[in-house]
Amino acid sequence: MRDHMGTGERASMIRPLRFAVLGRGKPLLTAAQRLQAAGHRLGFVATTRPAGYEGAAIGDFAMLAATAEARFAEGPSWIRDADILDWIAGNGFDLAISMNWLTVLPAQVRALFGAGVFNAHPGDLPRYRGNACPTWAILADESHVGLCIHLMSDDLDAGPVAFRERFPMAGHDFFDVWRWVEDRVPALFHNLASAVEAGTLALQQQPDNAELSLRCFPRKAEDARIDWAAPAEDILRLIRSSTRPLEGAFSYLEDGVTRVTIWRAEVCSLPFPYLAIPGQVLGTDGGLPLIACKPGALRLLDLEISGHSVPDSMSRLLLSLRNRLI
Repeated sequence: MRDHMGTGERASMIRPLRFAVLGRGKPLLTAAQRLQAAGHRLGFVATTRPAGYEGAAIGDFAMLAATAEARFAEGPSWIRDADILDWIAGNGFDLAISMNWLTVLPAQVRALFGAGVFNAHPGDLPRYRGNACPTWAILADESHVGLCIHLMSDDLDAGPVAFRERFPMAGHDFFDVWRWVEDRVPALFHNLASAVEAGTLALQQQPDNAELSLRCFPRKAEDARIDWAAPAEDILRLIRSSTRPLEGAFSYLEDGVTRVTIWRAEVCSLPFPYLAIPGQVLGTDGGLPLIACKPGALRLLDLEISGHSVPDSMSRLLLSLRNRLI
């Protein structure tokens, strides 16, 4: 049968979506605001306590819901609340967008949202699944970090992918990755909503091969403590993977109490052979401390000693070649 419908008529049939927001973090908050600006209707918001670096508080999501006159839930218990689930089922939600939700949502919850629940995952699927994927990718010396919008399924980060982008890591660190994530998550969710609205969404199934995936487990701030007996390149990757807005890679002065946080560094070489204890101050290069590793050395570009400014921190560390980081 010949299609007599013109482009203008098709456009007039496209209706705004009713969507939900499930998760935490500034990228998700900004994505919700962008969908609202595009004319889509926010009906439900559920959030939990954020990690420190994520840049949006519970109150920000509560305000988002209040402004939109949307229902709001704090914590994960809503997925077992019959009243909330019945309300969602009766209000015709087209989809949900999610980021950093605490658990895999049960199938009966995902089914309440017409097109499904779509998750923003800062990891290149199927290779990097789970937690702290950008940090693990930097530590593994990957050439890039991925960002995927995928449909939630029964297994962790295993659903089909709707959109994928990659960020090259050469010369970059976690700060650059997170800034990119903050920029691209709202844009990709906007693309998702447009595709769902137009009926043009295409999903790519992930390979069903467990050997292609790494299950990345959570990291703690103390995992970024530096072992100066490691090679300089490995320590540099730890610094790059732990820098702002995370808590930073760190060490201590010899008192074992005074913390030294190292935000940026670079591998360097000395113009002469030397013997030194790992963590020992080797001297200065333009006022920047040089620290012995095993093997190699690092030039510290940005550091803070507890309670001191950056210049004072540099000066304190350089007081003596007998100083060591432990």
